[in-house]
Amino acid sequence: MGYLISVLFVMVGGVLYATTAGTRAPFPRSIALWVAAVTALLWTGWNSAYQVPAGHVGIVYSFGAIVNQTSDGLQWVAPWRSITRASIQVQGHKFDKLDSFSLETQDVFVAATINIQVSPENIQELYREVGPEYFDVLVRPRVLQAFKDATVRYSSVQIAPNREAIRKEVRERLTTELMIHSIAVQDLLIDNISFSAEFQNAIEEKQRQSQLALAEREKVASEKAKADQAIETARGAGEAILITASKQAEANKKLAESLSPQLVQYIFASKLAPNVSVMLVPSSQQFILSPEMLKPQPK
Repeated sequence: MGYLISVLFVMVGGVLYATTAGTRAPFPRSIALWVAAVTALLWTGWNSAYQVPAGHVGIVYSFGAIVNQTSDGLQWVAPWRSITRASIQVQGHKFDKLDSFSLETQDVFVAATINIQVSPENIQELYREVGPEYFDVLVRPRVLQAFKDATVRYSSVQIAPNREAIRKEVRERLTTELMIHSIAVQDLLIDNISFSAEFQNAIEEKQRQSQLALAEREKVASEKAKADQAIETARGAGEAILITASKQAEANKKLAESLSPQLVQYIFASKLAPNVSVMLVPSSQQFILSPEMLKPQPK
């Protein structure tokens, strides 16, 4: 519309100048008409050429309505039409803080990145039905709702271990919902999952207490192992003593059984005087010490 008004203004101005200018006019009438015609022509060329960069398509508007689309490169359209550039490249959009909830209604904050791509064949339909702000209209609210519905099925302590399951669930849901609008979800990444400061401090304190309890259990187990080892050592020493005593008792028993009164008297006599080789004792008298005297006396 602006182009038509501009051209009409130039042409009307040229014609009025040609018809009303007198002989003393600074420019001849014919020159004025030529100037008006050339200006209108240049203005027409300027409003007909559009440069569409690579990775984009041109959405052609005519009096506010979408009538066509073009590929990239230099494009020529009727001067009363216009072209809006629309990207068909993979676009990454980052969500710094998505507010969600856990099973026990604890606040969960998710940082995520979604990569989407619009179908180049159907982008004019998307612009016609939704407009160039399709991301804010279609994608952003769906991402937020999908994460809320996914995290609310897990308790707070289960969310981090199940982040991959949550990511896959949200991606599959978004792929299905956005496909009908010719928007393809190329990938969805979870950058971070966090909780409120109070809950985060409570988790850290619980972990610290768990680590202390684990250290105490390990200390008790170590002391028990040392005690068990000492018991086993003492048991081994006791068994060794018992074995030695048993063997000694057995040896003493055998020695006692092998002793005779004559052998005892001989040993006693040999200990009295090492140089005595013969000892005479009356046959009618007892030996100085009887064998009974060498036996242990009861206490």
